[in-house]
Amino acid sequence: MMFNLNHPKTSQELERIIISAINSRVIRAGLLTTRDRDHALNVVRTTVVGAKKDLYHFTVASRRKWTQAQFKYEACGGGSQDPSELLRAAQNLRGGAVVVIEDLLATLCDTNGDRNARQQLSSMLSAEKGNDGTVIVFLEPPEAEGNIPSMLAGAFFRLNIPMPNREEVEALALREILAALTETGSPNMELAQEWSRELTPELTGLTRTAATYAIRDALALNKTDFPGARLYLQARKQTHLSEELAMNILDNDRDDELPLGLDNLYRHLQKNKDRIKETGKDRAKGILLIGPPGTGKTMLAKAAGRLLQLPVVEFRIGALMNSYLGATERRFDQAFQTLEAMAPNVVFIDEIEKAFSQNGSENDGGTMMRTTGRLLTWLSENPNPNFIVATSNNVSRMGELGMTMTRSGRFDKIFFVDVPSSSARKQMLTQWLKDVVADVESVASVVSEATSRFTGADLKAAVNEAASEAKYRQVEFNVDVIMKEVKKKDLRVQVLYESFASLRRFAELHCEPAGSFDEI
Repeated sequence: MMFNLNHPKTSQELERIIISAINSRVIRAGLLTTRDRDHALNVVRTTVVGAKKDLYHFTVASRRKWTQAQFKYEACGGGSQDPSELLRAAQNLRGGAVVVIEDLLATLCDTNGDRNARQQLSSMLSAEKGNDGTVIVFLEPPEAEGNIPSMLAGAFFRLNIPMPNREEVEALALREILAALTETGSPNMELAQEWSRELTPELTGLTRTAATYAIRDALALNKTDFPGARLYLQARKQTHLSEELAMNILDNDRDDELPLGLDNLYRHLQKNKDRIKETGKDRAKGILLIGPPGTGKTMLAKAAGRLLQLPVVEFRIGALMNSYLGATERRFDQAFQTLEAMAPNVVFIDEIEKAFSQNGSENDGGTMMRTTGRLLTWLSENPNPNFIVATSNNVSRMGELGMTMTRSGRFDKIFFVDVPSSSARKQMLTQWLKDVVADVESVASVVSEATSRFTGADLKAAVNEAASEAKYRQVEFNVDVIMKEVKKKDLRVQVLYESFASLRRFAELHCEPAGSFDEI
């Protein structure tokens, strides 16, 4: 028996089902889910041809039979494309054939489905009716599983072809690059291996078919311009992630964006650096950062990626929550599969409470509730090295379901990121002012003492506005100019600080401090 090397488990299970159906002389039906139609058809074809069985491909538009000698599908039969008629056509085949029926499962669902088609399939799967052992494979996207008729759910087998992992993508890239170099008349395995490694990060998260087309497109104009291909693939991936899955790959190369005064949090990351990159139930899952806005939680996600030497993917949950009705669950499942395929990485989810503050409506059929439940499940059960850095500044908006995130098992640690301490503010000011003011130590000390309860964002804004004011007035940029801007902001800062008193009380019970805040 020949197996597709990328999916030995899927091929082996399909082979087992084929043999079982023949031995039992019954019709079997099942679901093969995938986001890569062409690749899935190839996997099935390889397995069925290896089993020396006939392979058919039915849709409402055509009926085809695979001819191995010609290595192609050829039209076979015709007639009505009614779902019941397609199923009957499959039933009438002889010799233990395998029939792939594409995009038909929705017509069999309990709600608004075709009752005649459901009854037809139910009759076909009855053990009382003899058959040569036909196997029907419904080829569908992953979200179609809910369309399996409830009365036949126990009789359906279920197979899945997941997104390719990093090693599989690199092998694909090597094949395509070597083919491109061969076309130029200068095949070079060492060069192909080097650039397959370089281009793999820009291809992860794509299906095999999409990755193949992407690298062919990237090299279409110049088959040896690999630096140009990388730039093309980076831009293409950013567009795909942003427009289709509400994700962005963040730039985490800027050393000046390292938040200061968060030593406890950095210690936790350093201590668990190896576990963060592991796969399996014992991997480090992530951290939840709770705190007022402007305290550096977003910059911290980038810093975590830099510290762990991993890419940082921003996952904008709110954008997916606002998808058209019917698309939300599909896009969430696709996003999870993409993140898993891109692992290892840091997944940044800003203001995660937004996922739990949208209760949905009476007309959404429970979509929002199912989606938030799916998110919680993924956070706790995903075995891949997707290290989550989630933030929240309003836990009261999470609701009862969202509050389960603060319980053991969802995150490894929950840190409270408060406004910086006096010493942290002094470090920030010294870093920002060292090249632009005289006697930076004295200026940083005076300003840090006068900015109690300022967030890092407030402090940075005061410095920037003071610099703009000094330039506009053509005066020296000094402590007096900075303090004038500080005094403008002070009342608003103090009021905002007090508005988060309840959040700080919550933190005392449920969080660990990200740093030292004794001298706020």
